[in-house]
Amino acid sequence: MIEQEITIRVSDDPFDTKTFKVNVPKGTKILSTEPYVLEALSLYGIMDSSIDDQLKLCESNQSYSTEGIIVSITKDRDGNKISALIDIGTKYTATCSLIKEPKSIIEQLVVGMTVNVRIKSGPHGMITASISDAIDEVKTNEIMKSIGDKSVGFTGKITELIHGGYWVEVGGIKCFMPGSLAGLNKLYDFNSLVGQELIVMPISFSEEKNTIIVSHRAYLKTLIPSAISDLQENIKEPVTGFVTGTTKFGIFAEFNKCLTGLIPDTTLDDATRQLFLNDGIKPGDSITFWVQEIISDKKIILTQQGPREDIWDEASERYKPMTTATGTVTKITKYGAFVELEKGISGLIHKTKLKDISPNRGDKISVRILSFSSSDKKIVMALAD
Repeated sequence: MIEQEITIRVSDDPFDTKTFKVNVPKGTKILSTEPYVLEALSLYGIMDSSIDDQLKLCESNQSYSTEGIIVSITKDRDGNKISALIDIGTKYTATCSLIKEPKSIIEQLVVGMTVNVRIKSGPHGMITASISDAIDEVKTNEIMKSIGDKSVGFTGKITELIHGGYWVEVGGIKCFMPGSLAGLNKLYDFNSLVGQELIVMPISFSEEKNTIIVSHRAYLKTLIPSAISDLQENIKEPVTGFVTGTTKFGIFAEFNKCLTGLIPDTTLDDATRQLFLNDGIKPGDSITFWVQEIISDKKIILTQQGPREDIWDEASERYKPMTTATGTVTKITKYGAFVELEKGISGLIHKTKLKDISPNRGDKISVRILSFSSSDKKIVMALAD
């Protein structure tokens, strides 16, 4: 027996150590996974409260994550890695069953490698480690941090339809999506989503189900402003969507991934109207239409009577640049006078083009067209000579 110093690491921090002088055989290393190890250490007189708190994590059956170093790897007769011993920096060496780990992880493991592990207490004081559980914990924390952030979405695979919704796998993490949040409108075929990959957004955590709640609907709503802008630019193009439901007033249709509109019964084509009157229109049916009017993001009027006629397109032939016309002053502002050439077609005479004339609302005046834009619905005019 000789007196020598023993250094013990007391936390996950490799520099958080304590050094003690004890009488032990030279080269002694204290290693135990037995529940009574704290009492054994106390025989050497090297226990204090700080070490005790750290070491009791495992002995109190708490699960926690830490770093560890692989000290050995066991292989079977065929050379397959089946288990690993991992030094987790305290008195413990944990056992990791590689049979339960993904092949992609096993292939990378070598002795001396530092790995993140999730530690659990097993029977008879045995300590087990899981590398994949530690990775899942990181992924779960990343998803949890994104709850309520409308700028973050994840790709999720619908794995199972259950009562009330779906199980969705997000990066290997099992999440729950209520059926009502699987789309903008009520689904007509709940089974159709199983096996599909969708973009979902984390919205809350369910204590009851002990899982993260995700929503595809929340993601679709973020697409609406851009979809409306694209729709306005291509408003004369026909659109194909699918029926989500019907009322006595018409047919509701979903289109362009995230938009919903109503086709009034008075604007249905003859064939569709006959089906509509005979209850032959069903959710999920494909239907083609044009956009008649965009009142708001939530209120879009559709039609099967053809593209909307735009009086500005027709007016562009009558009001070409440098032509003259007669209009009525409708408004006086600090910028100039607004003049209506015909119902729905108005333009501005800038104050610099009014010369010395001060027109009043209702005056009839002659103007010269300087520019006409049907896409911007903008006319620039000057007083005619």
